[in-house]
Amino acid sequence: MLQQALRAWLRHDLGLPVQPDGRRPAQVALGDLRTYQVELEFWLSSHRVDVQALDHAVRCHTLGGRPRPALLPARLEGLFKGFMDLVFLHDGRYYIADYKSNFLGDASADAGRYAPDALAEDVARHRYDLQYALYLLALHRQLRARLPDYDYDRHVGGAVYLYLRGWDGQGGGVHAERPPRALVEALDALFAGGGQ
Repeated sequence: MLQQALRAWLRHDLGLPVQPDGRRPAQVALGDLRTYQVELEFWLSSHRVDVQALDHAVRCHTLGGRPRPALLPARLEGLFKGFMDLVFLHDGRYYIADYKSNFLGDASADAGRYAPDALAEDVARHRYDLQYALYLLALHRQLRARLPDYDYDRHVGGAVYLYLRGWDGQGGGVHAERPPRALVEALDALFAGGGQ
């Protein structure tokens, strides 16, 4: 039974975010991916990064301005290390994916618990918006260093958060968002020591 469920999940559409040109990418499932990196490690150097400025930038550019818990005043110093669950290439754009096992209810009993609005609420409550903003900053810096013709709008597809317990419910248990270039540039400036 578990093998059947896993095979079905690997064939399930990832529901990629709408791109800057207004188009939704062609459907793709995890089992279709050919170019990907699992557990991509990254390091971000930080020198006096104002956490409230970071929070303000993320709030302005993610989740449509949805309310969420505010970060307390602080400064980030030193090296910030993380691992992205999955980075993959699809139709010329790079995406980050993260797996979440949060229990929001029984997906088969109440499909709405894993619908897009419910997932956006969970992302806001747990501040996963900050997580994927930092992941996208790390990806942006990596691609800028590796691709000679790199352009955020052309090469970065966004973030896909896969709620494992809700994949067979309404909305597919997927929260997908593609923050604008303005957010990544603001975060890049903050971590480079030149932003407020």
